[in-house]
This record gives sequence, C-alpha cells and structure tokens, in this order.
Amino acid sequence: MATLKDIADVVGVSVSTVSRVLSNETNRSVNSDTKKKIWDTARELGYQIRSSGVLTPQTKRVGCIVSTLQNRRYHPYFSVILEGIDQELAKNGFKLAFTYTQDELKKPEVLKSALHDNTIEGLILIEGIDESIYRQIRKQNCPVVGIDVTDSSIPTISYDRVGAAQKAVQHLTQQGHRDILFIGGTGLSGLMEREKRFRGYQQALGEAQIPLDPARVLDAQWEPDQAYRMMLAFLEDNQKELPTAVFAASDIMAMAAMRAISEKGFRIPQDFAVVGFDDNEPSRYTVPPLSTIHIPTFEIGTIAAKTLLQTIRDPYPLPVNISVPFETKFRSSSKWSVTTKNQ
Repeated sequence: MATLKDIADVVGVSVSTVSRVLSNETNRSVNSDTKKKIWDTARELGYQIRSSGVLTPQTKRVGCIVSTLQNRRYHPYFSVILEGIDQELAKNGFKLAFTYTQDELKKPEVLKSALHDNTIEGLILIEGIDESIYRQIRKQNCPVVGIDVTDSSIPTISYDRVGAAQKAVQHLTQQGHRDILFIGGTGLSGLMEREKRFRGYQQALGEAQIPLDPARVLDAQWEPDQAYRMMLAFLEDNQKELPTAVFAASDIMAMAAMRAISEKGFRIPQDFAVVGFDDNEPSRYTVPPLSTIHIPTFEIGTIAAKTLLQTIRDPYPLPVNISVPFETKFRSSSKWSVTTKNQ
C-alpha cells in the first residue's frame, strides 16, 4: 500500500506538504503544479483517495506536531518516524490530517487551524514543544500521544538518550581516548547541560575521570552546515592541541564533521575516531562507515500510532510509558585505539 512518504519521494516535497494537499487544507498555499503532481502521483501509486480529490466523510484523521524538521524536505530522523506513523495509520483506515512543525505553530493562523480542527481523532507530538502551545493543545480534550515528550499524564514513547550517548562515549574512552570533542545542540531550554545526549557525554567522561573542557563542546544547533563550519574553524584554531575523537549527537552532524576532518588532511579513524548518533541509513555508506547508536525510529513511529489508536478506541486505565531499546553500531570510523595510534 502506497504511503505519503512514497508520494513525497516521487514528487520531491515533504510528507507534510503531501498530507496538506491530499487533505485539501486551505490555510497555506501550495503551487498548483505541485498540487497536480501530488494528485497524479497518488493515483499512479494507488494511494486510496477519491478521484474528485475529496476525502470521504468516513476517513479518520490524526494530526502530528514535530519539534523541528530543520527546514528540510527530508530529515533522516523525523521523516522515518513519520513514515512509521503514516504506514500504521493507513493499515487501520486513518490518515495524517496535518504535520506541523513548532516553527509553523508560531504563526497564529496555523496554530488556530491545529487547535480547532474538529475532524481529527487524535494528535501525536514528536519531541519538545513550547509550553504555552502545549497547554492550549491539552485544553482541547483530544487524545494525545507523545514521542520523547515529558508529560506523565499522556502515553509516551521514548528511549534512554542519556544512556545511549553514554555508551557511545564509553566506546571511545575504552579505546584510550582522553580528549573527546562533543558536537551537538540544545533543546527548548537553550541550555546544553539539559540536553540528554550531552549529559550522556558528560557522564561517560566522569566515569573515565576525564574533566569536562567547555572548549571541547561545540553547539552547532543541530545544523550539519554549522557543524561542518565549526569543525573547520576548530581544526584551524587548535592545530597544536587537537582531540583524538569526536562524538556528534546526530549522524548528520557527524558526517559534516567527517568532511571537515578529511578536507583538512586528517585521516579517520587514524587521526580522529568519530561516533555519531541515530544510525540513519546514510551512515552506513560514509567513508569509512560511521560508528553510531541505532535508534529504532521507524518502530517508534509505528508504536506511537498504535498507542494513539488504542487511546482513541479503548484508553488504558493509566497513561503508559513505552521505552524502546537502542543498539550500538560501532563501525570503521572509530576502530582505532589511542594505543594503536601511538605505536
């Protein structure tokens, strides 16, 4: 069965754009040529819509709010979660009514549309959301499920981000690395010390009795382009005292750092061991293949959709908190110990 992501991939737009067009949303315009391509592709792929372009009254719909897609049509973390959500909803006769980012909800007309869409059966929140917006959403008495959302009053799906990051950095310290650069970003608080992957990095350093050096912490704001530029500048400014390893809080930032390292003439892993986070599909095809922490993103989306459907049909007596496992994937980018390096 074709999904929204299948259509998005063919047309070259975001899943949320496909969802808006097929749902006939009018609050934001989409180029007429793009609309036609989406409808034509949907029919070619056998997506279940009426030829008139109108959803049937029986179609059940669910909304989705994403912390951020970083202004990209495709994001290797969030897009896979959305694919899991979309496929599970489709199997049960539901569709995504809308997918808004937190930045989009800052626009009054978009927020009003999301809050007063009486056609949706429930809502999935992916990661953090502004507290004032969240309070308004909860007032609607609509079933809500959160992915990595801190609210004990709703069902949530999460994983141990602190523990996962800790495992990544432990892998490096166990190979003798004592000088490990961190590349990441902050959450809604704007404070690095509250970001879970940074806390895992910090805990692993503490276990290995390695003091935290603020100069070895780069806030790239989750942007790969910024990670690339900051890594280039760091290598240029610290030529006499470079670290031996890098832990990046996402694979896309790790890949950006790897490019900067290679452009400066350094070898991976002989000069820099590199570990990322997420295990996005492209990480397997970097040169060398990127060590990372596998997060079951597709399964997280599937479980979130299943949980929301259960909440809609027959709510649990108490909100459930489902924790999914992570898995280490240590590949060639980090298979080089300090002992080997110094021989």
